[in-house]
Amino acid sequence: MNFRRLIPLLVPLSVWLLSQAFLLAPKIFLIAVSLGLVIILFGVKALVGREKKRDWLLYFIAPTLFFISANAYAAVTVSRLVIQSAFLLTAWFLFSYFKNLYYYLSYGAPDRALKIEHLVVSGGFLTVFAASGVLFDLPAFINWPVWADAIVFFIIFFLLFLQFLPFKKISLLSSGAELVIGSLILSELALALTMLPLNFNILALIMAIIYYFFLSVVRLKWQDRLSRRALKYPLILSIFIILLLLLTANWL
Repeated sequence: MNFRRLIPLLVPLSVWLLSQAFLLAPKIFLIAVSLGLVIILFGVKALVGREKKRDWLLYFIAPTLFFISANAYAAVTVSRLVIQSAFLLTAWFLFSYFKNLYYYLSYGAPDRALKIEHLVVSGGFLTVFAASGVLFDLPAFINWPVWADAIVFFIIFFLLFLQFLPFKKISLLSSGAELVIGSLILSELALALTMLPLNFNILALIMAIIYYFFLSVVRLKWQDRLSRRALKYPLILSIFIILLLLLTANWL
């Protein structure tokens, strides 16, 4: 039996069990997250096999960011329903990602690359929401300097852009500058949001919407379809949703 076929089942199941263990014993949070990262890393490496792919670590970005952000968000929330939902979403994302990655790497199916791209887009939105929520709420627990926030946000956004490169067949040299500039702009916007007296979940949702719009701009550029007309509706929709959130939210 081909062991690689079991990876899409074994990885999410193992990570879900580790998350449940952390829920029962919060003191082992770092251990559970570290073991989860090792499992995800070995899962990706096993799917890549012995092929000498220089960019194989890029396949590691999407599941890693989703897993870390979801577990970190679970660590700062008190709702059992939200916590279990975060764990189930993580397991579902890992299963879908590894299943499509298996077929993409094993059979070179081009349709799987498109499915992974769509999955990573939705996963990136949830990752930004969870990670931003944690970073916006972190000052309530520890003294966290602003410059550290900026660095973490920049790394997250840069990796979120970087994860698309192996599936879009784009080199880092050709698009590195725009990824850095986009990550810097998003990081500055995230810091600006910290000044607003709003619930951290509202701020996180606004940040996720802003990221989604910027990602749409970058993807359109990669497809040579970037134009004022193509950006019109995503921009209007993003502004409308953000204004709606600002007008209906309870200001602290």
